[in-house]
Amino acid sequence: MILYNTLMGVAAGLALILISLLIARLRLRKVVAAEGWAISFGILGVILAVLGGLMSTTWPLTVNQPINIMFGEPSMFFGLLLIGASIFLWSRRSVIADLGSSDKKVADKAFDYLLDVLKPVSWVVFGLGLALAACSIAIFRFTIVGAAPPEEPISGLLHNYPLIENTFFGIIYALPAVGALLAPLMVRGKLSGGFTKLAVWCLLLGGIAFLLFSAMNFYTHMGLLVNLVKGDNFEF
Repeated sequence: MILYNTLMGVAAGLALILISLLIARLRLRKVVAAEGWAISFGILGVILAVLGGLMSTTWPLTVNQPINIMFGEPSMFFGLLLIGASIFLWSRRSVIADLGSSDKKVADKAFDYLLDVLKPVSWVVFGLGLALAACSIAIFRFTIVGAAPPEEPISGLLHNYPLIENTFFGIIYALPAVGALLAPLMVRGKLSGGFTKLAVWCLLLGGIAFLLFSAMNFYTHMGLLVNLVKGDNFEF
């Protein structure tokens, strides 16, 4: 079975990394070039919204159907949030630029405006966090991911140990779940304090794991397709 954790996984991983870096910059009141962030979020958001939407509505995976839910629907949700963030950053780039102003009053006014915008959005992110947490619990409880087929290079070497890959997926879903669930507390604390640090690290580590694993899957999934045609003469 081929999972859609190649392009969608890479996009999700990159987005989580970028979000953690952006929060860290905002927390330290560093200059933010809104245009670059807007372009990046827009590209990644379109990938996740389109492919996640297709996966959510067509259920292309028939061998292990729950993965259509756990991968497609959060990806679509996340993609739409990224598109919204992209539009906001681009349309309010002058305000975002004021965050790095040498005039403290101007900078504080821009930061307070940003926090006001983030207050309702943080609860939307919290909702996504609930979905991710539920997915993580389901992965552990029902061993949804399991092991890769023996024909798949690299991952297939752990075919007889399904708990390894299943646990890995459960953890990388749990990390962004924690980061998203902390969103309202981060905004309430004005992006300072321990909650923000914890959220940044959870998003960053989850993003790195998603990115590296999904990038590897470009190789392993193509190898799987080749090995399925060849029969028993697998190449790794």
